[in-house]
Amino acid sequence: MKFLPILPLFILLLTACHTPVGKPSKSLSDYFKEVPAADTMRFELPENEELTAGDTIPNGLFFSQLETHLMNDINYLDDSDELKVIGRFRFPLTENVEAWLVEMHQHWFKNQSLFLFDQTKKAFTERQTVAEFYGGDGGQILTGSWLLDNDGDGRKDLVRREIEHWILLGDEETRDTTTERAALLLWKNERFGSAPVQDSAALIRQFPIRSYW
Repeated sequence: MKFLPILPLFILLLTACHTPVGKPSKSLSDYFKEVPAADTMRFELPENEELTAGDTIPNGLFFSQLETHLMNDINYLDDSDELKVIGRFRFPLTENVEAWLVEMHQHWFKNQSLFLFDQTKKAFTERQTVAEFYGGDGGQILTGSWLLDNDGDGRKDLVRREIEHWILLGDEETRDTTTERAALLLWKNERFGSAPVQDSAALIRQFPIRSYW
């Protein structure tokens, strides 16, 4: 009677049982912490914050989920390796729309945007800049925002504030100069839309943002 060698077979089975299984790849939503909606939310960029590599979303994953037009008006960002993207958090904006706060850094330019995800369409349909810092040596623009029900209709609106800074060169001295602006975007028809500002100075006083200058 012949006996089959069972030791090699046993080793083969043991090896198969201990073969490591690769971790499932993360989806875009995995990079965003879910938080409850607050009555008032304020968006600003810390002046000297740097992103760490472990926090960032792979650029390929991020851009694969977006329609190109959502990024068209941020002309200082691209999808190169220089761009770092981080998912801050996401929260319900309406019954059908969720807001995802994305922060993007490229060189010293910074942008925070709310990407609006329509639950019924299963797609991002809108992007609104809520905080930003960009410019050059001669001038820079700093943006911050407040999200709240400004007109009392029960829906969240966006107050966007800007501080523009530039340097005036004179014959004998240079002078730092700033000017401030405010814009109001009301929530209507499942999107934010620009609304007229009756008293810009009052809106600037009511919704301040931290200045770098």
